[in-house]
Formats: sequence, C-alpha cells, structure tokens
Amino acid sequence: MWISRYVCVFMLYSFFGWVYETLFCTVKGGRWENRGFLYGPVCPIYGAGSVILLLLLGLTRGAGVDLQVWQLFLISVAGSAVLEYVTSWGLEKLFHARWWDYSDLPLNLHGRVSLFTSLGFGAAALLIAYVLAPVTERWMDAVAPPVTELLALLLVAVFAVDLTLTVTALLHFDRAVIRIESAFNKNMENLVENTVQKASGLRSGLSARQKKLVERLNAMSGFVKSTVRRVSAFRSGDEKKDDALASALRTWKKKKH
Repeated sequence: MWISRYVCVFMLYSFFGWVYETLFCTVKGGRWENRGFLYGPVCPIYGAGSVILLLLLGLTRGAGVDLQVWQLFLISVAGSAVLEYVTSWGLEKLFHARWWDYSDLPLNLHGRVSLFTSLGFGAAALLIAYVLAPVTERWMDAVAPPVTELLALLLVAVFAVDLTLTVTALLHFDRAVIRIESAFNKNMENLVENTVQKASGLRSGLSARQKKLVERLNAMSGFVKSTVRRVSAFRSGDEKKDDALASALRTWKKKKH
C-alpha cells in the first residue's frame, strides 16, 4: 500500500517539475519547449527528489526529530546537488548526452550543478514540505486503497512504455552518430600528408559531417527528433567531434524553430 502511495507521489511531483521546467524554459526562450527526459509530461528527477524528501521527513518525525527550517533547507541544497550531479553523470555515460548544462552560470561544478540552482531547489523543498506535501497527503488519504494501487499500476505501465521509447530513440541516434563518425574517420585517414592540405581537408570534412548529421536528423522518425530536441548537448569524448556535432544540432534546431 505505501509503495503505491509513493509511486503516485513520484508521478505527481514529476508532473509538477515538468510544468515548472516547461513554463520557465518557454518564457525564457520565447517559444514552446517540452522539457524532461521522457516524452510524457514528467521530469523524473523532481519526482525522485520529492520522494526522497518525504521519506526523510517521515523517518525523522518517526524518530522524534523535528528538523528546523534552516536544517531542512541545507540538507535539501546538498541533496539536490548530489542528485543532479549523479543523474547528469549517469545520463551522459549511458547516452553521451546532457539534458541540462550550467556551464554559463557562476559557481558551477562541471556544468552539472551550480550553487544558484541548488539554492533554488532548497527553497522548492521547503515549499514541498510545508505547503504541497500536506495537500497531497490529504488527496491520497481521500482515495480508497484499491484505487491507489490500480492507479499506481497504470502509472508504472505508462512510465515503462515512455522510458522504453525514449531509450530506443536515443540509442538509435547514438548508433547513427557512430556510423557517421566511423565514415568520417576513415575518410580522414585517406587525406594527403601535406600539412596545409590536411588542414583544409579537415575543415571541409567537418563541414561535410555537420551537413550529413543534419540530413540524418531530418530523416529520423518523429520520436527520435522529439528526443534529440530535448537534449542540451551531446558528448562523444573528442572536443573537435563534440564541436562539430553540437554545431550540426544547433543548425538543425534553428531550422525546426
């Protein structure tokens, strides 16, 4: 029963997080931007952070410990930074991609976390703990246990389908990039030994690769395109390749908007 409640809470706060992210990025960019890792209106990292926060509050209160506001704030700031860093690192290792990049913000760590965003998440934790959590608890208490369990099963099923589609799309894109990289490297090996000619060939090769990537992106299915648009940056492990890939993605996104 308690697992079903937390599944519902996870999905609810994931939806709240998606609403916040989408509204913020849409207003900031001046155009609609669907945020999040998945296709559905959810940002799982917000759901995970909220569930961890509620579990912490439940455990401390059960132990007779009442956290002060400043204590909860500091714990949430540190916890959100760890969660963001680990999630960003894990996504990049799995898919060679990042869904957010704080490199332009001061006091950031590898572009994965920044002091200002972590402070914002600390404030959001207070909002959840003292405003939203009591309301959602009343909502959950008003729902019959069998209904909660059925809803949790449905949400898990939809979440699993969404996750499968997203992972499949990202792997499809990753394989396409690898094929283009292999062809590019093979062509570069055939360049003449002359330094000037090699430098000229490198520039033309990178330009051709960017054009090829844009063509591949245009030819991909709607699911893959939707996933790629939500990614802030891709990483291939080579700075020159990263720059070429990022440039191709920027060109493609500009054409789509």
